[in-house]
Amino acid sequence: MEETDMRRMVVGNGLCMITEIRKEPPAVPAVPRRRGFVALFLALLVTGLFNVWLSGQCIRTGYRVSSALEEKRTLQKEQEVLRLEALALKSPARIHAIARNDLHMVPAQMDRVIR
Repeated sequence: MEETDMRRMVVGNGLCMITEIRKEPPAVPAVPRRRGFVALFLALLVTGLFNVWLSGQCIRTGYRVSSALEEKRTLQKEQEVLRLEALALKSPARIHAIARNDLHMVPAQMDRVIR
């Protein structure tokens, strides 16, 4: 796999002796496998943390929606009570009773009406 350049020298009775070994630099620098695993681990960690954060956001949003719906129901009930109270206060019979009993008012006599 690795490209090496070796120089050999023949000595005495035909034995070869290596005098120098030069290693050629690779055409594409190799990334150590450890860096790949670390990058993969970090990517998975970031993805997992993002997933946890996103789940938390969904849960918080659900609680906010639930709270808002409960507040809406409460306000609608209060609105209905206030509407009924306003109708009761506008009742002609109630107004007539307050005018006679509390304010001591009497119906006008026809000879006192100005036209």
